[in-house]
Amino acid sequence: MVTEWPAMNERGPVVTQDAIIAFEAQIRARLPDDYADFLLKVNGGQTSRDHRVFTIRFHRVRIDKTTLNSLNSLNDPDERFDLVTRWKRARQWLPEEVVPVGYDDGGGTVVVVLVGPRRGQVWFLDGLDSRPEDANPRVEWFDRRDVAAVAGSFREFIDGLRPLEPKEVRV
Repeated sequence: MVTEWPAMNERGPVVTQDAIIAFEAQIRARLPDDYADFLLKVNGGQTSRDHRVFTIRFHRVRIDKTTLNSLNSLNDPDERFDLVTRWKRARQWLPEEVVPVGYDDGGGTVVVVLVGPRRGQVWFLDGLDSRPEDANPRVEWFDRRDVAAVAGSFREFIDGLRPLEPKEVRV
């Protein structure tokens, strides 16, 4: 099991294995081991400046960089950052097999896949160039133009975060 995670500027409250089990019962799925370990040891928050930027490849056509704003926390007293609250609100528009684990500075959502052949993968749903309401409903969520695979696992996602460029640092 992973023992070290990057430093966070802000962290969620300490959670127990029982809290994770309760959340898994609520979402009716088991969290990937690396993400559950992250919740136990760090529980979300804002990553430090040296772990903020990640690359998005939209169907190998468009490549963008974006800045991770925050990672959701289990049992956070501020519901803007609470994993359960954000999951409940996102259920109306997110695919059932994912859980929203964070978001970027542009309103996009970072998700972890809970079930199926993509289980454990991290994906990004673009908030700036999202899919139109009247788009083809037969397209699977992972084939949409506003969705991109980011990493094969949560650990890989975190390890792939890069420092903010000097011009990206807010004063």
